[in-house]
Parts: sequence; C-alpha cells; structure tokens
Amino acid sequence: MPTHTISGFSRSIVFKVLIVLIFSMTLVVTGSIFIFTSKQTHLMLEWSFNNNESMLTQIGNMASSEMKQFGDRLTLLSKTSEIQSLDPNTAASYLKSYSISSLFISGETVTLYDRENSFICDNSMVGIPTESPYPIDFSRITPHRPYLTPWFREAKDAPPKRLFGISITNKSSSSGYLLAEFSLRRLWTNFPNYKIGRNGFLVAINGQGEILYHPDLKRWLTDTHKINELGFTEIDPRNYDVKKAQFQKLYDNEQYLVNYYFDSNTDFGLFAFQPKSEIDDLISSATQASIAILVISILIIFLVAAWMFYTLGLPLNRMTRHIRQISEGNLDVDEINMGNRTDELGQLSNAFNSMHNTIKRQIKELNAHREILEQEVKERTKDLEQANKKLELISKTDELTGLPNRREMNETIANEMGRSARTHKPFCFIFIDIDHFKNINDTYGHACGDIILKSVAQTIRGLLRKYDVFARYGGEEFLTLLPETDLEGARVVAERFRKQIEKMTVRYADFTIKITITLGVAKFDERLGADRSIQMADKALYQGKEGGRNRVIVWRPEWVTEADYEAAAIELAALKKDAEKPKGENFQLSLDYIEDHPLKQAAEAAEREEGEDDRDEENPPEKEEKQS
Repeated sequence: MPTHTISGFSRSIVFKVLIVLIFSMTLVVTGSIFIFTSKQTHLMLEWSFNNNESMLTQIGNMASSEMKQFGDRLTLLSKTSEIQSLDPNTAASYLKSYSISSLFISGETVTLYDRENSFICDNSMVGIPTESPYPIDFSRITPHRPYLTPWFREAKDAPPKRLFGISITNKSSSSGYLLAEFSLRRLWTNFPNYKIGRNGFLVAINGQGEILYHPDLKRWLTDTHKINELGFTEIDPRNYDVKKAQFQKLYDNEQYLVNYYFDSNTDFGLFAFQPKSEIDDLISSATQASIAILVISILIIFLVAAWMFYTLGLPLNRMTRHIRQISEGNLDVDEINMGNRTDELGQLSNAFNSMHNTIKRQIKELNAHREILEQEVKERTKDLEQANKKLELISKTDELTGLPNRREMNETIANEMGRSARTHKPFCFIFIDIDHFKNINDTYGHACGDIILKSVAQTIRGLLRKYDVFARYGGEEFLTLLPETDLEGARVVAERFRKQIEKMTVRYADFTIKITITLGVAKFDERLGADRSIQMADKALYQGKEGGRNRVIVWRPEWVTEADYEAAAIELAALKKDAEKPKGENFQLSLDYIEDHPLKQAAEAAEREEGEDDRDEENPPEKEEKQS
C-alpha cells in the first residue's frame, strides 16, 4: 500500500473514528462493568421484590377466598330446613352428620342459637355441648351477609380462630343465629405451597399486630406475640405499607427483604421475608456472567475494528474525497476507481459514477424547481394548519348554539373530578330540558326550534360565572357544571335559570312563543361516578316533568339507594375489565363503554327524545298570534 495513501487515511475522519472507537470502548467497558453491576443489583432487587409481592397477593387472595367460601357455606347451611327448624334434636343430628361435619375441620365448632340468644345445640361429637367461650354481639349479625368477629384464641397454645355469624329466618316459627368457628389451621396447610425465595418465610398478623402464624409454631404461637417482637419498630398494621424494596433486620440479626399485604375486610395481614444473602447470591452470579460477556464484547470490537480498517475504511476514504469534490461543485472530477472489486463497494462506485453523469444533466432543472416546490410546501402547510384548527374547534363545539358539545363536556367533567379529588370541594350538575319542545317543532317547524335552542343557550350562558361550564348535551337538553358549589347553591342557580327563561318570549313569524324549562339538580357522588351522578340529575328532571314542568327538582343524596351504588360498582368493574382486554377483542363491546362515541350518543339521544315524546303529549305549548 502506498505510503501517501496510509498517511492520507490517518488524517481522515474514518481513521479517527476507528481509533476513538477502540480506545473509548476500552475505557467505557471498564466503567460499564461497575455501572452494569449496580444496575443489575437494582433490577435483581426489584425483581425479587415484585416477585414476592405477586406471591404475597396470591396468598392473600387465597386466604380471602377461603374465608369467603367458609361464609358462603355457612349461609347455605343456615337456609336448610333442619337448621331453620331450630329443633335441638333435629339440628344437632344434622350438624353432626357426615355431610355437614366434613365441611369443618377438627376444633371448629358450629353453634345454633334461638332469637333470644339462648344456646340450642352444636356439632360436638363427644362430651356435653357447650356454648362458645368467645362473646359475640348478636345485634351485629344481619341476614344479608356473614358477620366476622376479631381473631381470638381459646387457649394460649390453641390456633387463632374467628367466629362467622349468620341470621336464620323461619317464617313458620321463629328466628335464630348460626355461629361457626373458622380456624386459621385451614390456611396453615396451604402456606407451605407458596415459596418466598429458597429460605424465605411468611408471617400472618391481624389488625392489632398479633402474630397469627409463624413457621416456628412452638416459639411464636404458644402465646400472644406482637409483630414488633420480630425486630420492627412500632407500626400500625392497618396503615403500614411497603412501596419499594427495603431490608429489615429481624430478631436473628439477619437482613431480610420485606413485602407486606393487608386486607382490611378480613382483618388479615401477611409479611414475606426473604434473606438478603439469597439476593446477594443472585446478584453475584449475574455480575460474573456480565463481566464475561463484556470481556468477549471487547475482543470482538477490536477484531471488527481491524477488519473494517482494511476492508472498508481505506476504500471509503477514497470515495469520501471524491464525493466531497463533487459536493463542492467540481462536477468534472474523474470517476471513482475501485479496481476490480465486485462487492457492494465496487457496485456502489459504479452506480455513483452513473449517477454522477445524471446529476450533471438534472442539476439545473432541480435548481429551477426547488423554489417552486418550497413555495407550494409553505402554502400547503398553512392550509393544513388552518384546517386542523377548524376541525379541533368543530369537534368540541355544538354547531347550532356555539356551546361546548358532549365530548368537550365529558373532558371538562373528568378534569373537574380530578380537581375535586385534590381539593375536596364539591361540584354539582344541572340538567336542563325545554318543556314541550317536540310540540314546538311540530307546530312551528324545526327552524323555530333552532331559534329557541339558541335563545335558551344565550340566556343561560349570560347567567353563569366565568368558570362554570354550560354545554348542549343532546337534542333540547343542556348540562351545566358548577365547580365548588354545593346542592343549595346549585338549586339557587337553577331557580335563577328557570325564572329568567320564564320571563323570556321568542318571536317567530307572526307568533309570540312562551318558553319554560324544567331542571334537575344533583351533586357529584364519587361512589356513583360522573355518568350516574348526571343520571341522578336526569331523574330529578323527570320528576319535575311528572310534577307539571317549569320547576327545579333537587336530587337529594339520601335518595340514592344501595342498588345504585352496587350498579355503579359493577359498571366500573366492567369498564376496568374491558380496558384490560386487547384492542382487537370484543371491539363492539368496547364501543358501548365509550361515552362520547357517536353511536352511543345517537342511541341515548333517541331514547331521551322518545321519553320526551311521552312527557309532552300531556299539554301542548302555548301559542299566541301576533296582533297586527
């Protein structure tokens, strides 16, 4: 290779890049070992914490499911005719039968009481039946769901238990109570099936911090012990939380990775402890493997750099010099000479030489067209920006009234819900409907109806505060959002709307038309959610329609039933479940949950219009001919 070629290449950027790459990678890899090890330590720790968290959640769900199934079995047992008879002999024989006794484990007592709280019988197989030694407040037992007592021990060395109580209703005779002991031994048998690392262990506690389970049964369950005795400082189990990976030194002076789970409904908590030494071993193995991979990578980098130097660097340097001359305007430079190479570089040089000739011919044409194209791009870009702004405005505004549309209102409600959650200040909805609007359209025509919609919208909008939101919600219905307003304040505002509209008249052709509105007021209920809170306002409006129209009805919080809350909870659960599905699965069902989707809006508008037709059939609107 000529000396001047090597000398020229040593001054090129390609050569400098190769040299910098080799030395920088040598330095970077050395530092990367420490950075990678630190990152790997953090990732391994997070992985162990998340893995233990998932395992702890599974165990907690298992425990909750076991207690729920126990309560369900007790509920079904209370509905049998033998138990509802409250006959001592019949009930005792039934409770001691194999089909019933097999539902309970050793040490679990099932006791039957009459409505006077007097003992009737239990499922004791031997000895004299006795009442449960644990006192229970019978007044707290309801017929709807089992009542759970706190955890207790019948003796210092006895396993923890709790009572499930259910009310028995017998219309033919009397009522009573069925109580059953739930022993924690039901859960102990399942705990060994869940592994916390190789040598980790579980500890179960209740809301008072008493240890309900520990693998070392002889030491920790022969008497009442607190979780603080393991090495914790004073903690509140009900509010204690472990949000990130952290280590805790326990009574044996060993460091443990801690995870915590607590279910307030069952007063049952779980601690998972994984020795720090296990995690250190995992990190050490990963670190050694990482170092080996990095060393091999360095060797490969050096080999690749050497190969690139001889096979790519030198030819590319020649091509670079040639291209630089052409880019500087020297189109008369000689063609690139790559010798007899038939690889990609040889093909590239041949193609470039062919392109070089084409460039000479077309360079002048390109310069002429460049300015024209730049001008067209600017004009098209400006038109596109204006169209985008117009589309954005149209998508958020009702074309007829100029008010925000339902989609814009839904976004505003979502923002207000977040602000209300932070500030803990209430906000209310006012649902507005124009009385006899269908008859107005039928009598005077839709053009008159449009004028009335605009007039009502302009009048009410002039009565609002600057931060209140007033939107057309569909058809002749409007929705007002009043931030930081309670029910009484919302009622006053709604009454102001009603009176102002009542005073208003609309002139159309030779007619003078009086307008009234009916308004429903409801306060946002966090448990119901936005949609159902609006439905409460709509129900109040419907009461106003039924009561004669032209009035304000306030939906009181006490009118909301438990069924409403349960329906809202079911709907929220369905939305969350649907949101977790893949986008392509059950797409039509997903559309049904999108509030601002056009199909759902059209269906809801049709339903409201049909309901309004039924309401407006009673009385037609007043019509006065204009006196000439």
